[in-house]
Amino acid sequence: MHSLKNSMLLTMLGIILLNTACLAQTNTLSYVIVGGGAAGILDDEKSIIGMVEFQPKLHVGPLGTWVGLQASDQEYYLGGGLLYDWYITEHLFITPSLGVGVYGEHHGINLGSVLEFRSGVECGYDLKEAGRLSVGFWHLSNAGLGDRNPGTEIAALRYAFPLQ
Repeated sequence: MHSLKNSMLLTMLGIILLNTACLAQTNTLSYVIVGGGAAGILDDEKSIIGMVEFQPKLHVGPLGTWVGLQASDQEYYLGGGLLYDWYITEHLFITPSLGVGVYGEHHGINLGSVLEFRSGVECGYDLKEAGRLSVGFWHLSNAGLGDRNPGTEIAALRYAFPLQ
C-alpha cells in the first residue's frame, strides 16, 4: 500500500511539472544556480548540502519556474516549482518560491514521506550580465500527507550564472 501511495504521489508530481512546462512562455534570462549551505538548521541533526538549480526562461504569467537538486551525504531533494522575482531596487531582489519534489534519506532526517513541498525566500543582489548572488532560506514539509511531518529548514549561499 505504501509503494502504491508513493507511485501515485510521484505521478501527480510529474503531471504538475509537465503542466507547468506546457503553460509556460519565454521572456528573460535563464540561470544555472550553484550553492552550498546547511540542512536541518533548526533541528538536532544538521548536514552540509550542495545545490544546483536551473531557472529557465519558462514563465507562467509573471511567475518563473525552477527545477533543482540539493543533496548531502545523508539526503537529497529533487523538485521543481514556481517563483517570483520582486525587485526592490534595480539590483536588490527578493524571490519567494514554492515547489514540490521527491526526498530521499540515508541516515538523514526522516521527513515522513517521499513527497515533500518546498517553500522559501531568497534575497540577493543582481550583478546583471555577471549573474546574481543571494542567500536563501527554505522549509521542506510533506504538509501532513505522510506518517509523520517534522519538516526541516535549509539555508544556503547561492550564485546564479546567467545563460544567454
